Amino acid sequence: MKLFNKILSVVLFVMLMFTNIACAEQATNFELKDLSGKTVSLEDFKGKVVFVDFWATWCPPCRASIPAVEELYEKYKDNNDVCFLGINLSEDKDTVAKFVEKQGITYKILLSNNKVITDYGIRSIPAFFIIDKNGTVANKYLGYRQGLETNWQENIKALLD
Repeated sequence: MKLFNKILSVVLFVMLMFTNIACAEQATNFELKDLSGKTVSLEDFKGKVVFVDFWATWCPPCRASIPAVEELYEKYKDNNDVCFLGINLSEDKDTVAKFVEKQGITYKILLSNNKVITDYGIRSIPAFFIIDKNGTVANKYLGYRQGLETNWQENIKALLD
């Protein structure tokens, strides 16, 4: 019975790690610093579809997801109705800046605070939120697996139509 419970726990954990959760809750506003020290607010992007990626440099699945996020960003960077924000979790600015440069990340990177982590219920990373033009969380993805970017693209496209 103990073995069964352990196996069940692992299976449930893996399922949750790659879960798409359809949401209908209002996205909580945040004010965070970008790498240049400028304060950025979610409200700055009102009327746009916003893709938010919570990540850290030390997180292997986060590092694996970055090229997919960057590729998707490249597809939409000239579309004024879409914005991409990467929110780094609790690392110092210099560590993040070096990582961003090394990885060639070109979408906007913000530095988290405890409030945004709590407000968005971040317990594991990476975590991805797609927020519609009205500021409602349309989709939330926990974890990353190759190919997930297809879902992100479909979600963004549907919100733009």
